[in-house]
Amino acid sequence: MIFSIWISAVIIQVGIVILLSTQFARYKDRKSANVPSTSIVIAAHNELANLKILVPKLLEQTHSHFNIVIALDRCTDKSAQFLAGLHSKKLEIVEIEETPRDWDHKKYALTYAIQNSEFEWIVLTDADCIPTSDQWLNQMTNRINHNTEIILGYSPYTSDRSVLQNFIQYEAFITAFNYLSFSMLGKPYMGVGRNLAVKRSFFVEQGGYSDFKSIVGGDDDLFIQKNATSKNTDILIGKTSLMFSNPKNTLSDYIHQKTRHLSVGTRYSALSQTTHLLFHGSLLLTWILIPFISLEKILPIVFFYLIVKWIGYRFAHSKMGVGFNYIWLPLVDLMYAVFLPTIAIRSKLVKDIRWKN
Repeated sequence: MIFSIWISAVIIQVGIVILLSTQFARYKDRKSANVPSTSIVIAAHNELANLKILVPKLLEQTHSHFNIVIALDRCTDKSAQFLAGLHSKKLEIVEIEETPRDWDHKKYALTYAIQNSEFEWIVLTDADCIPTSDQWLNQMTNRINHNTEIILGYSPYTSDRSVLQNFIQYEAFITAFNYLSFSMLGKPYMGVGRNLAVKRSFFVEQGGYSDFKSIVGGDDDLFIQKNATSKNTDILIGKTSLMFSNPKNTLSDYIHQKTRHLSVGTRYSALSQTTHLLFHGSLLLTWILIPFISLEKILPIVFFYLIVKWIGYRFAHSKMGVGFNYIWLPLVDLMYAVFLPTIAIRSKLVKDIRWKN
């Protein structure tokens, strides 16, 4: 009985990996004939150190016509003075001293900045990110055609080769692997606000974040969950299109971050929740049932399972434009199988979840 359940879980995992990884073969680079003017929008709360790194890189973008709108949310760290000191006509600073009581801080800052942005296309990122090239913005706008209203990009994490940061890097990849491939299947369900574009008029027409304005988190995935379709959504991947971010340095900080991310999962559609349950449930069973089965009986199957994941994930990584040290694959896959359900449960129990204090 246990072996039958385990084999079923392995088959589901292998099938999902094959189905989703093959979607990346369909991705083709594109160059838009009409390059729209674009506003890069960032919400920042006391992010002076990160802004000193990010903003100069954004100003180096070779896009023909763009500006950068930075919403400073209750900042007390001289971010405004630093930005003003750059004396760039491309920079627009929005200082927010107070958030309405029924709004989450980040969502209000982003909404205010988007609604007051000069251009029709909005590209979102976070203050602790950095583009991989001066072509990042060009790559984003190249995905725009007459049907496009949302573009989902990829934002991988860097790694210092520690177990924790390799795991965080892997977890972010699996998240992107799923939402990007499902988008190519015509079922977009989430994105990440570190690398995402939306048409400003579409954002306003759909009510922006108003349906979930008081919820911490979900400024990216809940908006996509509500508004993205197979017709209005495209994806962006490739080496020069990435927006890297540094992972958390401690396990406690990372747990806090993932708790915030997963806390909005119950607001996903029934289809999204079902597919997530199938993926994570089969992954968990694949690993936790191994001690209850004869090693000789399952060792070749485990080897096959890991080879399929290695081939599928390596292909997806190559299309997405970033690599991974696959020596870590068995360990981080096991950690992922146990960690995500644990944090999902924690996200239901923790009441005080915040973006920034």
